[in-house]
Amino acid sequence: MADRAMDVISEVSRRYNVVLKDKQVEAIYSFMNGCDVFVALPTGYGKSLIYAFLPSVFDLYKGQEGSIVICISPLVSLMMDQKSKFTHQGIKAVFVGEEQTDEDAIRSVLTGKVQLVYISPENIMCNPLFRNMILSPLYKEKLVALVVDEAHCVKTWGDKFRLAYGHLGDIRSLLSSNVNIMALTATATNETYKAVCKRLSLNTPKLIGFQPNRSNIVYEVKPMIDLDNFCQDIARELKSLALEYPKTVIFVQRYSDCSAIYHTLRKNLGPHITFPPYYPIWQEYLLVDMYTRASTISKKEKVLEAFCNPKGTVRVIVATTAFGMGVDCSDIRVVIHWGPPSSLEEYVQETGRAGRDNQLCSLLKVKQPPWHSFDDLFAEK
Repeated sequence: MADRAMDVISEVSRRYNVVLKDKQVEAIYSFMNGCDVFVALPTGYGKSLIYAFLPSVFDLYKGQEGSIVICISPLVSLMMDQKSKFTHQGIKAVFVGEEQTDEDAIRSVLTGKVQLVYISPENIMCNPLFRNMILSPLYKEKLVALVVDEAHCVKTWGDKFRLAYGHLGDIRSLLSSNVNIMALTATATNETYKAVCKRLSLNTPKLIGFQPNRSNIVYEVKPMIDLDNFCQDIARELKSLALEYPKTVIFVQRYSDCSAIYHTLRKNLGPHITFPPYYPIWQEYLLVDMYTRASTISKKEKVLEAFCNPKGTVRVIVATTAFGMGVDCSDIRVVIHWGPPSSLEEYVQETGRAGRDNQLCSLLKVKQPPWHSFDDLFAEK
């Protein structure tokens, strides 16, 4: 049986022309053997492939068709990014919720025609349409996995910010007894691991992971200069280097800071906000753009496409934490923090956007030293 499980994993890997890493194989294998699985692997390792392969793996393993995986994800931007990636690989993925206005897409999910369903914790917990979907005979038969991506959010957001995260464990009572849960994150401290396992009601989960050390990331702490000088320095280099400027993400905590940095950069760049200079201020010519939770779905899609496309013009994204999880652009060279992140988990997520092709310099700029929340962290380093 063990050999057959490994054969199935190998066959699915060949089908999608992907060479799985050891920990990816171990996670899939453990899940096939009826275990709840907790995956704690570094950013860029390919955690999403683990659950994206499960429908095909279970179809082949059980000799059935139409296996379904539900993935609970925190951000629409992340769902859209993953949907786009897996659709191109031949895996049918759809996200549902208030932001999904395509009735055909929703209908395809409700009728079991989608292998990989992305949904927010609020929708799976509070929307009767999707709770009833889980309870339907079709999903009782076809659902093979409930996945919680970015599982650290269960602890960091579950108490105050997004209460639905704190009650996701209740969903287990709606699942068939043979449906297991997989939780994935890049930022699991021991405390986070215990809290997530408890809140998701994981049964003696198999832990898959190793230390998230990435030797290609260089951390640097600098005193923060004022905003005008900060933007002038970036604008000066952008004017000089244009498309040779390294892809950069500037993370901020507040929307007001995001807007201030973006508009100050735009003012300093003048006609050089586009490439070539003096071109119309259209998405395909912009060198600098902004990405926040308040951005429309259409805007987010266009920004992601322009920034992640190797031939795109966008060099600098000013972003809130909405950009910090799961966005997979391989050639981000620099991550700058305008002020400290709210937590160590958030910091690891955001710096993890960079260097996915094994090249990086990650800069942390502090607005008002000392860093009250991370003094001890950097003292140890």
